Amino acid sequence: MLLRVHISPTNIRRVELPERPASVGHLKSFLSETLQLKSGFSLQFEDPDFNNELCNLNDIKELPAAKATLKVLWEASPPLDSTDTSSVSSLDTASMTSCQNDVQSPESSVSRNLRSVEQWPSTFNIPAFSLDVELRLRKANEIYQQTKKPLNVPRDMKCEILDKIVQAIFEIKAYPDAYEVQSVASALVQKHPCLAEPGKRTGWDGWVMSIKFKLGNYRAKLREAGCSEVSVNTKRKSHEGVTATIKKPKRAEVNFLPDHPEGQTDDSLEEVRLIMIDEMKKKRIDSTLIQQKMQETFSLRRKEVVEIQPLVEEIRERWPALFLKDEICMEFFRISNVDLLEKFNMSLEKYTTPLLKLYRKRTDAFGEEIKTLLDKLDEQSPTQLTQCSISVYTTERRLLRQHHMYASRHVNRAGQY
Repeated sequence: MLLRVHISPTNIRRVELPERPASVGHLKSFLSETLQLKSGFSLQFEDPDFNNELCNLNDIKELPAAKATLKVLWEASPPLDSTDTSSVSSLDTASMTSCQNDVQSPESSVSRNLRSVEQWPSTFNIPAFSLDVELRLRKANEIYQQTKKPLNVPRDMKCEILDKIVQAIFEIKAYPDAYEVQSVASALVQKHPCLAEPGKRTGWDGWVMSIKFKLGNYRAKLREAGCSEVSVNTKRKSHEGVTATIKKPKRAEVNFLPDHPEGQTDDSLEEVRLIMIDEMKKKRIDSTLIQQKMQETFSLRRKEVVEIQPLVEEIRERWPALFLKDEICMEFFRISNVDLLEKFNMSLEKYTTPLLKLYRKRTDAFGEEIKTLLDKLDEQSPTQLTQCSISVYTTERRLLRQHHMYASRHVNRAGQY
């Protein structure tokens, strides 16, 4: 059995299993031993029944038989991406852990300000409430199962429920849309049926309105506390008296406008940016230093992009490292928590067969070069199809561009006569 294990954005490993594991626990033990992983992680797999979307691996029978792609989810901080982790002894690991607890690295302070989710969950996880509220809800749920009589929620109890819910919402998204708020209210009533509202069409319409108002009040508190993501939308009037447009994250933007890391200001991060400028002028660039400083200055960069909205040339002048290949992928991951290259390769694997059919139908339009590449492609193994299809796709774009330039030149010459 063949596995593709996604440990971190820069550490993706290929693992061959001699036989199918008997359980998820056996699989985790095998991966821990083979890849030298620490304990304290769970697994997700790409489910072919849902267009290869990630699902939690709870039963080994859910795993595809021949080959599968797994993603490691860390309950604590993930391990280092170095491939020689086996050389680190348990004593070294213990000393490293104690040092990390005493002195926090810039990366850890940055990561605390970033969201870790990729998108809105299909089923919202209702947080746990205080002990007294949980006990009252449990008793009310038992009564509801017998008599179908909903609970008359006291004011203090409702305030705590809404406080916990809006905090959980903000950890995922600052400005959820109407459908997402409805999914929260629906999940609340499904978990605690006693909170259903009698006479309502859905049973949770009133909770939707309460969550919206409570979320607005919570954003106002965060705005007063200086939260960047909501402070940028402080109500202000333009010269014509029209309220300015609210700046909200787009669909894929998870970390839209994070706060600065602890202990950092605009001035201190500007000094870090100048260090990167000097490093980019060197003949041999320290890629590790660039990656560390880019991660550290992410909040300053997002603040400029969201609030000032500079031109591309201005961004290139102030942040030249952002246009490096590796940093483009890393910046995309910082904003969306999605691995750009992995997503592209997964999509390419999905559409490889229809793309090749299209290329074969168009061989006469481009001559022998595409035909030669396709002939070589027939000799490759299935695992090499994706890389070869990239070559064919690149060649087709180049030939199309040349054909367009030739046609434009021919038309211009004809117009002169």
